Amino acid sequence: MNSLRQRRSGPHRVLITQKSSSLGGSQKSLFHHLELLDRKRFEPYVLVARTGWLTEEMDRLQVPWSLMKFSRWTHLLSLPRNLLVVQQIKRYVKTHGIEIVHANEHWVGPPSYLAARMCHVPSICHFRTGLNDLTPARVRAYFYGRFDRVIAVAEVLRESLASQLKHPERVVVIRSGVEPFPETPRYYPQRQSRVVLNVGMISEVKGQAIILDRALPWLKANAKHFLVFVGPTQHNPTYVEKMRNVVAAQKLQRQVLFLGSREDVPRLLRASDLLVAYSKVEGIPRAVMEAMFAGRPVIVSNTPGMSEVVVDGQVGQILNFDNDATGGLSQSLSELDINYPRCETMGRQGRELALARYSIQAMSDAIQKVYTDLLESTSSD
Repeated sequence: MNSLRQRRSGPHRVLITQKSSSLGGSQKSLFHHLELLDRKRFEPYVLVARTGWLTEEMDRLQVPWSLMKFSRWTHLLSLPRNLLVVQQIKRYVKTHGIEIVHANEHWVGPPSYLAARMCHVPSICHFRTGLNDLTPARVRAYFYGRFDRVIAVAEVLRESLASQLKHPERVVVIRSGVEPFPETPRYYPQRQSRVVLNVGMISEVKGQAIILDRALPWLKANAKHFLVFVGPTQHNPTYVEKMRNVVAAQKLQRQVLFLGSREDVPRLLRASDLLVAYSKVEGIPRAVMEAMFAGRPVIVSNTPGMSEVVVDGQVGQILNFDNDATGGLSQSLSELDINYPRCETMGRQGRELALARYSIQAMSDAIQKVYTDLLESTSSD
């Protein structure tokens, strides 16, 4: 590895591996990181499983990328395919003189680690969500404790990882950044209709059906209220169909909207009054941070990771959606009508907090520092 750096001059070459290319949280974070990467110090290369939004943006940034058919490490039958992927990544690392391998999603971590280890270059794994629902215990126990650094996007993830890893001191917390809204937020105290937004893939994990059910009394109380779901629906058609059936049975088709995947979320947030978010498993809620940057109050589930971002009573509310016998969500939404100035105050406080804690520049700077620290430590070995 030392001889590799002696053979070539110029910026250090970093390989970033990423499975999905569709528009989502990890893809946005990677895009912003690549956009802000100091090209005098680091030269990025990306391996991604398929084309999509991310590859289009990388073309615009002139970041070289190649396709790699990553496979899940869920059972032994996938082992031959994964070993082939490891060899392909290894060949790529050697051919391009890669000096650091950074797995941007942890389900591409195992092959990325093995290839980096074979080539004697340091490796990094990025965690944005929980472990139990994604990788079997034998994979977690073997691989994730062996990375030179593990980046967790939230303290709750760091604690979870530290309890399982061989080297918990290698885990660092770098919160995902969100691009701030340039405009000063506008508020609508005189508007009779209220628009509540939910952003995220329509799925059981994100709990849109629970949000709909808990919001029904609020919707029925005023025919001018709107509940708007923004996010792809094609991955869970049965789940979406059940929600549509509830909406039809309650005769709320005009008030409950499914807009699908959208690239104008900032505009939709500006037009809304509040964001509501639920998640069964959460690392750090990107949509919630985007709403805070937009100056919108947020109502979120009491999921670890949500409470790390939302200060209850200051920038919004944290509710127990699964035990809503007291009508918590509808009651909180009704405060829009009763005490709108308080909601406006929470929105402004949320924006101030987001500007101070969740900038994309701070995120990228912290990741680049991890690169630098690893390069310096390996060069001295």
